[in-house]
Amino acid sequence: MRTLKFSDVVYGVAQLAGLDRDNLPTHFFKQVRDLTNPRLALAWETEHWPDTIRIDELTVTTSSDVSTIAYPSTAGEILEVYSKNPRKTTLHSSVGFLLYDDGTDSDTNSGKTITVHTTTSPLFVEYRISKPQLTGDTYSTSTQYANGAQVYYSTTGHFYTRKNQSGSESNVSPDTTSDWDKVLIPKIFENYLIRGIYADYLRANGQPDVAAAEDRNAEGIITLEADKVYRQQGQVRRANVFTY
Repeated sequence: MRTLKFSDVVYGVAQLAGLDRDNLPTHFFKQVRDLTNPRLALAWETEHWPDTIRIDELTVTTSSDVSTIAYPSTAGEILEVYSKNPRKTTLHSSVGFLLYDDGTDSDTNSGKTITVHTTTSPLFVEYRISKPQLTGDTYSTSTQYANGAQVYYSTTGHFYTRKNQSGSESNVSPDTTSDWDKVLIPKIFENYLIRGIYADYLRANGQPDVAAAEDRNAEGIITLEADKVYRQQGQVRRANVFTY
């Protein structure tokens, strides 16, 4: 997956706003970061982007006549469950499923399961990976970062998340891949984010009419990206019809 550099988003918004990209105030970076999250959610969850979809082969467990498969740890939305690997066959093999949440208070998918109406095993689960949430501040060499901490590293222009390394804290730089994971955002969203965040920036600064025009620009950009997937690359999803 080609990933965007968040610095390109920051600089793109700054250029549209008429700001000096080499002398941006700290609050501007934080504003763009925070405005990115709702805009990214809109782009991420409204289309079947190949960059955000994964397929896992999972084992079916049957207990008390209820068959379930584990909810993938990186999954956001479950899209389909198949009895055959959809990457190897075009045969219609969709399996009916029911999503269940036991109410566990958790930041992970630990309380979720997928109930399936078959005992066939394994099954293949197609899902959209969870959207990353950008929360990190600029990396500081004087700060000890605990596991799970997120930072923005201006040297590379990316966000990074501290890996689980024996429960210890560290201030090693994020380009040390053994200690940090890069936060991945598909590059196809870059121009949409720049225009969309600029629209939100204008709205926050009391220019709703100009913001509305930029909203339309952003919508046009994301529509063009969808056109590339569906029409130009032919990735049209077949509608599944279940009979009873």
